[in-house]
Amino acid sequence: MKSIPILIVGGLLASVMASLPALGQQPVELTFVVTEGEYSAQFRGILDLYEEENPNVTINLSSVNEDTEAAFEARIAAGGAPYIRDLVYPDADNYKTYVNLLERDDIENFGALSYDGAGAFEGVTGIDGVQPALNVRTNPFRSFIYYADEMEKAGLDPKSIQNLDDFMQFLADLKVYVDGNPDIEYVIDAGWLPGAWGRFNPEVWSVGLGATKQEIRDLYTGKIRWDDVDKNPMTKYFRTLKEFYDKGYMPERWWTRNWEQEFEASFISRRSILTFHGPWLFDKVQAVDADAQLDGFFWPPNRDGKIWGPEVTSDYGSVLYAQRQDDPEFAEAVKLFNWWNSPATVKLRSEAIGFVPAMDLSSVGGADLTNDQYVKVIKPVLDGQVYGGAKFDYSLCGRCAAERMRISGTPRPLQDNQMAEIYADYLEGRTTLEDTLAILQKRWERAYQAG
Repeated sequence: MKSIPILIVGGLLASVMASLPALGQQPVELTFVVTEGEYSAQFRGILDLYEEENPNVTINLSSVNEDTEAAFEARIAAGGAPYIRDLVYPDADNYKTYVNLLERDDIENFGALSYDGAGAFEGVTGIDGVQPALNVRTNPFRSFIYYADEMEKAGLDPKSIQNLDDFMQFLADLKVYVDGNPDIEYVIDAGWLPGAWGRFNPEVWSVGLGATKQEIRDLYTGKIRWDDVDKNPMTKYFRTLKEFYDKGYMPERWWTRNWEQEFEASFISRRSILTFHGPWLFDKVQAVDADAQLDGFFWPPNRDGKIWGPEVTSDYGSVLYAQRQDDPEFAEAVKLFNWWNSPATVKLRSEAIGFVPAMDLSSVGGADLTNDQYVKVIKPVLDGQVYGGAKFDYSLCGRCAAERMRISGTPRPLQDNQMAEIYADYLEGRTTLEDTLAILQKRWERAYQAG
């Protein structure tokens, strides 16, 4: 993990300072919440730049994670919203919590985005004339992550995988190594998080197992029934997950394991040497062991030669809270919001935590990303060096494509804690694949309406 001073080189500091607004001298306190608490030190270092240029402003920074989200939402409901939050998932149920950025004439930086940021929320939800978030980043890439030194001891080279058969053989060989090593417990480490096993993993793994994103969009939008075993593009995902569980590749009853305290902790402590995750786990491991030799790889490409790539939507954007609009400090919050999402600051943010910007940063010299997931896993694909030149498919995910159909307040077909019970019944043999897909069809019918 990098310190902020290392990131500020050449004329960048001057560029950032030049973009800072000249504020009045009245003392101002602004509350700022981040969702990625593991990067709080980096965010604090960046926000310190703003405070140095604006000594009358104090930014009170705090973080929220999966375990504290419910309490945070309760504070908002009780009138305790912050001014700004970074990394939010706005949808048809919660968007009124945030300021509609399109209704204000003092919001900057939409024009610098590399996608239609102003229209992204409407494009997904169908709600006209609303944009509650400004997202400056490509959504995170999901990949396998492993300890390279341990794989070398096992005599295994994940980078040699060329197709799905190679991948399956690699897992079988890794199982042999794990079974012979008392210090390692799992082939593929895992824990429960509704967003992981409800939104991302089913789609990412399905594409890796051969499906296309278009087929998954057809599934979510009702063109393919969930209970059609032959046509459902996620059928192979569920079959493969059962195969992995039956072979002992995954922790017993992994859906009961806490995401951070059990799953991530076991990988960080090397009780496992392979898992599937976003970029955060690279940084969490290296925060504990700066010399950890981490690497990763994506699922092999599907039949069209495509690797699942993250779409860019309003998700992961920054928001201003509507209940703060009448506060006398709100104008200062808007100035901070604009600075936080300016090209110069986005350059700092992307280099500090490693996200791929969804913004034109040519005016500040581009972003120099040096984090392990980007350098070792993402960039080789961008450079055409992986899987015979396979490309990312950045098109809209299935769940995103169906958002405009969803009945407000209903859980999505795969994305709630009840899915843990559905996975449990299927993986432990109490229900069949056909039973499980029939349950998901009923959940889809409750969640969505036609057109």
